[in-house]
Amino acid sequence: MSQSRFGRRVDGRTKISLTPQLAVRKCVATANPTNATTEENMIPLVGPLALWLLAAPSTTITVPKHCKADLSPIGNSYPSPLHSIHVQPLLTPEEASRCLELARAHAAETGCWERKDSDRHAAYATCDFPIEECDHLSSYLEDIDYHERILGSMAEVYGLAMEDLTYLDFFCANYEAREGVDANRNIMDRLEPHRDGSLLSYSVLLTPPSNFEGGGTIFDALRDVEPTEEYRGVLHTNGVIRPNNAGDCCLHSGKLLHGADPVVSGERTVLVAFVDVAEWCQRPETLALACRDWGRMDVASYRLKRQEKMTKGGLKEGSVASRSNKGWVLNNGRWLSEGSAVRGYVPAFETVERRGQIEFQRKKKLEAEDILLRDILLDKDERDSPSAYFGGDVTVL
Repeated sequence: MSQSRFGRRVDGRTKISLTPQLAVRKCVATANPTNATTEENMIPLVGPLALWLLAAPSTTITVPKHCKADLSPIGNSYPSPLHSIHVQPLLTPEEASRCLELARAHAAETGCWERKDSDRHAAYATCDFPIEECDHLSSYLEDIDYHERILGSMAEVYGLAMEDLTYLDFFCANYEAREGVDANRNIMDRLEPHRDGSLLSYSVLLTPPSNFEGGGTIFDALRDVEPTEEYRGVLHTNGVIRPNNAGDCCLHSGKLLHGADPVVSGERTVLVAFVDVAEWCQRPETLALACRDWGRMDVASYRLKRQEKMTKGGLKEGSVASRSNKGWVLNNGRWLSEGSAVRGYVPAFETVERRGQIEFQRKKKLEAEDILLRDILLDKDERDSPSAYFGGDVTVL
């Protein structure tokens, strides 16, 4: 068996195409061979899949600008490729249905969707199972060249090479409405806002949208974007993205603050992966700076809450501290000079209150997020090759 750049070749023929964009080019090349390039002739398409991909619409949603250009240390312009969220067809309805069937069989056998897995995802526990633990589903995905298709699509839309992408985690998650469910079942109907450990992430909807209500991926950066017709019904209010068809994928940066909107009826099953980008494609200091700024806002929020908490209870009624209920009492008199103003009750300064406000926090976190999306990917001419990055030959085991 030989390998081509875009997929696995069997008996001299690539089994399947990778992306809708590539499919369109190859369909055109088939209809008009004189315009076909060498690359297009290398990988013939499977007819029905090509026609389906050609007919299925794709939607790109651009995250709004949240910071001034001069805040970027690099000065990169908006938007970058990472500002784009792509919703596009990946699996045919038949393939999605088969994946769902295999996933449900595994979940029924193991009970993994009856409890949240806090070992693998400690901070945000989910009802899921690693794909590698389900042999039947894992084998089926290999048979349909799933990984070449999804990673090829990610590489294309984000300006990367497939060899620059690696999986950090790949699992199947299930969301189920809580209404009418046994209270003893520790199911999941939503997921709180978070950032992934990978630069890129994706989800693939396996359940037909007619089988459930609610759900979808909610992005804080899209909260104020109006869901107009140009988004083909994919974008909903409050920044929720819901693919229109089973088998559609949602590609995005994992560093965008996102979560799962509550499922209010039925069940929603998705394939989810955290996909990391090779270090030689990233600007080293960018993520650290973003984490610093996000952390500062977390500390500011904690400081205000702490000052409010310190004055609740235990204070004399009618005192300045009890009336304002914002500040804290310092038992530091023994160490201060007589003329010190910082003694006893210390009010929360206006800057502390302002920095602790939810909307101020959101604004600053979105600014840091915007800068990260602009700066973290190196331009192609700035990237080292793997061998240069590691200082010599790279041996693939």
